[in-house]
Formats: sequence, C-alpha cells, structure tokens
Amino acid sequence: MSSNPYRGIKFHLHECAGEFDGMLSDDIIIWAFSCVYNTTECSEETAKAFLTKLVFVSEPLRGMPWWREGGTLSAQPSFAPTLQQQMENVEQIDRLAVMQQHVDETKAIMHNNIENILERGDKIEDLQEEAHKLNVAAKVFKKNAKKVKRFKMLQNAKHGVLVGTAVTGVVGVCIIPPLIALL
Repeated sequence: MSSNPYRGIKFHLHECAGEFDGMLSDDIIIWAFSCVYNTTECSEETAKAFLTKLVFVSEPLRGMPWWREGGTLSAQPSFAPTLQQQMENVEQIDRLAVMQQHVDETKAIMHNNIENILERGDKIEDLQEEAHKLNVAAKVFKKNAKKVKRFKMLQNAKHGVLVGTAVTGVVGVCIIPPLIALL
C-alpha cells in the first residue's frame, strides 16, 4: 500500500467587513486560502510561503464587490493572471525557503557558539579568580610557615640551652666535689 504524496494546507483570514457600499457593518468575513501540493516535489514550508504570498497579493482585491458578493469563480477573471504568475514562481519560492532555512539554521548555530564562548569566557574568568585566590593563599601559607619555622627553631634553641645548662649543672655537681676533695 503506497502513501498518498499529496497534502493540503488551509489558511483562514478573519477580516471585519467594515464599510461596504457606504454602509458600516460589524460582520466578519472569513477568507479561506488553500493549497494542495505534492510532497515529492514541494516542501510544506514552500506551500505555506505560497499561501502567505497569496494572502498579501489578494489584499487589494478583497475589497472589490465581485470578491465579496460574487458567486463561485466570480473573481476568476481578475485574479487568474496573478495566481498563474504566483504558481510559476513556486520553484523560486521553494529555493528561497530552503535558503532561508539554511540561514536560520546557521543563525541558530552561531547563536549557540556565541553563548558557548561567553560561558567559556565566564569560566575562564572564574578560573583566573580562583588561581589568584590560591596564589594569595599560597603566599599567606608560606609566610606563616616561615613564622612557624622560626618559632620552632627558637623553641629548640631554648630547650637546647636549658638541657645544656642542666647537664652542665649535674656534671658540675657530680664531678667538682670529688675533684675538690682530692686536691
């Protein structure tokens, strides 16, 4: 079973009737624009672009009486040449739609790249700030380490003097009296 390659798009335009034939009206006119396209030959974006263009091209004509009150195909003679011209331009519209899609994709990629660069720049700044803090902390640590080293050396020197004095005193007490007695 093969799938049908034809798809349709319908677009409604709601418009206030406004003033027509010198009379004001609160009525709403609903214009329907539709398009059937072959998905193997035309993209959905192209069909949407075609309908959008028809809405804008038909805008000045929608105020004409045969467009508002005429029967089936009453606008055909006035709009057929314009419609034919727009249908011939579908390939060009398709190429423009593809190019626009590429431009949009490129813009999205560039936007992501810029965001990534800005995030990376923020991270680099954070790393630099952390490195500066670590450098300051290292200097403080080195300064405190020198103080502790000097304090310990002074403590060791004091203990050395005390131990040396005590040993000298003990030796003096133990050795000097027998030497004096011998003499």
